[in-house]
Amino acid sequence: MAKQQIELMLYMLEDIRKVTLKGVSGLSKEQLFAEPVPGESCIGSYIMHLAEAELGWLKTLSGEDQPEDLKKRIYYGAWFDVPAKDYLPPKEPIEPEEYINAITEVRERLLTYIRNMDDSDLETIQVNRWVIDGVEKKHECSKKWIIYHLIEHEAHTRGQMFMLIRMAGFKKKVENN
Repeated sequence: MAKQQIELMLYMLEDIRKVTLKGVSGLSKEQLFAEPVPGESCIGSYIMHLAEAELGWLKTLSGEDQPEDLKKRIYYGAWFDVPAKDYLPPKEPIEPEEYINAITEVRERLLTYIRNMDDSDLETIQVNRWVIDGVEKKHECSKKWIIYHLIEHEAHTRGQMFMLIRMAGFKKKVENN
């Protein structure tokens, strides 16, 4: 069972997440919830969007519905794209740990799925279907592309978050050692 490509993708997913988490660590719950600049979504919504994208693509990869309680915890579809009816965003700031725990749980589900693959699985074609204005759309892609896209998506979203954090002038709490 060849796993060289799988191991590389797992490393990239874990590495990119470490940098993302380091970049938002120390932000207060108020900073994570506030508009960083007028008219822009809060940093917390970007964090949860990472989990939302991963959970959606995990369904495409695995063909399995994902837990409703987890969708609720990440406010699936609440801030970006088409708002969900069931998972409205919080009305008050939530603790930073709630963001981190939720995205970590989603990431672990994704990593577990990928760890059970081998390199030959990467070329399997998946079909992602959705309905827009009553018309079914579909997107065919390989599992390899989906995993690559998740890495690319986090890098892009992380860049947006870090720029907004700087533009907002958010100062991070420094913990005493």
